[in-house]
Amino acid sequence: MSWTPTYHKRNLGNLADLAPNTKAAAMKWYQYCIDNKIDVLIYETIRTEAQQRENVRNGASQTMRSYHLVGQALDFVPIKSGKALWAKAEYGKRPFIDAIRYAEKVGFESGYRWGWDAPHLQYNYKGYGTDKYLTATAAVPVNTLNKDEVKVLQEKLAKLGLDTNGVDGIYGKGTTNAVMILQRRTGLVVDGIAGKATLAKIDQLIKEKGLVGTPGKFRVYTGVFGTHEKAEAAAKEIGFNAFAKDLRAWTGIFTSLEAAEEACAYISGKYGYNPKIRKE
Repeated sequence: MSWTPTYHKRNLGNLADLAPNTKAAAMKWYQYCIDNKIDVLIYETIRTEAQQRENVRNGASQTMRSYHLVGQALDFVPIKSGKALWAKAEYGKRPFIDAIRYAEKVGFESGYRWGWDAPHLQYNYKGYGTDKYLTATAAVPVNTLNKDEVKVLQEKLAKLGLDTNGVDGIYGKGTTNAVMILQRRTGLVVDGIAGKATLAKIDQLIKEKGLVGTPGKFRVYTGVFGTHEKAEAAAKEIGFNAFAKDLRAWTGIFTSLEAAEEACAYISGKYGYNPKIRKE
């Protein structure tokens, strides 16, 4: 396993309470912290009205319109040698200021910049209380596997009939989707994270020579466009190694039906096309 934050389990539990798009951005930020070995404790995300009322009463908060009440904020503290560093000055030191800068890059507003609320990261989304349905690109799940371990995971998922979009050691969208399909079909928590329970289930299925997915070669194609240029523009838009042919946009090859179905759902939901699957 690669480096893991001191309070990793607690951090994941608190992140799980956030509103969907805020959570997606927060997970991306937390992965950045892991990748750069920036140890933090995410000590609060969602907050009740009673908690906020008490915070206002004792001066810890200034308003009842807190983004914590609607799941669009988190509070964190730097950790060094297992110890929390609460002083505002600590947030301005590297690597913690780098974490704040990255949070701002993915859309958070930092209380550190306000001069009085250094722990606070706030995701405005489309305004207060607007983050109710997931519309942002799904976050890459928090991954504590190193590159070689991810390759082994991808090889095992392929044996189970699932497409990870290659065996490259990168825990990207293809691997995330494969893990989520396995989790859905085996009754595990669906979070896209290859944690202890998921890895154990994979090993069990490998031992039993089971298949979770439907292996094969599949492409997804969309519409009939008026011109080749329009089909090319659509192919560039939808990704998945798509190309234009016969006034349609065709994706690259998927090596499981489930991966093609995931691509269909994504293309339909994001771009409004009516994609179909063809077995090669």
